Amino acid sequence: MKKVKALSLCIVSLAFLTGLFACSSNANNEEGSNSSSITLSFAYELPTDHPWGKGAEEFKKIVEEETNGEITIEIHGAGSLASSGREIQESVKVGTIDIGISSTPMSQMNPYVDIFSLPYIFNDRESAWEIIDSEIGDQVGDKLEENNIKHLAYWEDGFRQVTNSKHQIKSPKDFKGLRIRVPESDLRIETFKALGASPLPMSWSEVFTALQQGTIDGQENPLSVVDSSSFYDVQEFLTVTNHVYSPATLFINLDKWNSLTKEQQEIIEKASYVGRDLNRELNEEQDKALIKELEEKGMDVHVIEDVSEFRELTKNVWDIVIDELDEDARDIVDQIIEQQE
Repeated sequence: MKKVKALSLCIVSLAFLTGLFACSSNANNEEGSNSSSITLSFAYELPTDHPWGKGAEEFKKIVEEETNGEITIEIHGAGSLASSGREIQESVKVGTIDIGISSTPMSQMNPYVDIFSLPYIFNDRESAWEIIDSEIGDQVGDKLEENNIKHLAYWEDGFRQVTNSKHQIKSPKDFKGLRIRVPESDLRIETFKALGASPLPMSWSEVFTALQQGTIDGQENPLSVVDSSSFYDVQEFLTVTNHVYSPATLFINLDKWNSLTKEQQEIIEKASYVGRDLNRELNEEQDKALIKELEEKGMDVHVIEDVSEFRELTKNVWDIVIDELDEDARDIVDQIIEQQE
C-alpha cells in the first residue's frame, strides 16, 4: 500500500512539474512573440530630399526609438518601390507595401479626398491645416478603411503652381492651348479644362522626360516639387496660382495595423503627427524662399495677386465633384466654408 501511495505521489509530482514547465514555455513563447522584431516598408514617389523624405526619416527615428527596436522602418523614396502614388496605395491595400504617402491619386480609392483639392476652397495654409486636422479630416480619412487601409495623418503636398515652356500666364486666357500634365485625377482634369488648358494625365515617373522632349508644355505642382525635381532645367515660366491646396495622406495597411499592439499603434500615430508637422514646416519655409531661388535658377516668375477670375471659372468644378458624391459631401463643403468665414 505504501508503494502505491509513493508511486501515486511521484506521478502527481511529475504531472505538476510538466504542467509548470509547459506554462513557463508558453509564457516565454508569448513574450518572444511580443518582442520579436517587425519590419515595415514605407514608400513614397517624390525625391528623397523633398519634405516628404525628411518627414519619413523623422517618422522612422521616432518609431524605432520608442519601440526599442521592436519595429524597423525601411524607407523607399523616389519611387524606388512603386513609381506612382496610385501604385503605392494599391500595394498598401493588398499588403505588399506596409506604409505609404499619396496625394491626388488617393481620390481613386477615396473620392471624398477630392473635397480638400477643390480649386480655391481654402483661403490659406493655416485654414487648410485647421480643417483637415479636425473631425472633418477624420470623417474623410476613415472612408479609406473600406479599401483595407488605415488613415494615419494628413501630410502636405502644398499649394500647387503652374510651370510651362511657352509663355507667362497672367490671366486665364493664357492657358488656352497649353498641354498641362496633371495627376491621374478627374478633378484636376476638369479644373484645367475650366481654365482653358488641355490637361493630360500622366504618371509622375514620366513627367520630366515628357517636359524635356516637348510632349507636354507644362505641369502643376507645389514649389518644393518644382525645385526638387529640377523642373527649372526644362521649364522657363513659373506662375504662382495657388489654384489647389493638396494634402498628402499617410496611411498603413489595415491588416498590418490591426496586428500591432495598442502601444505600437500609439507610437506610430505619434510619429505620423511629428513627421506631418516637420513636412508642413519645411514646405512653408521653402515656399517663402523658393520663388527667389527659382528666379535665380533662370525661371521667369509671375505671382497672381487677384485670383477672383480664376476662382470664378473653376467654381463649376465644385458642383461636378459634389454631384458625383452625395449630401455628405455637400455638408462637408459647407462646413469648410463656414469655418473660414
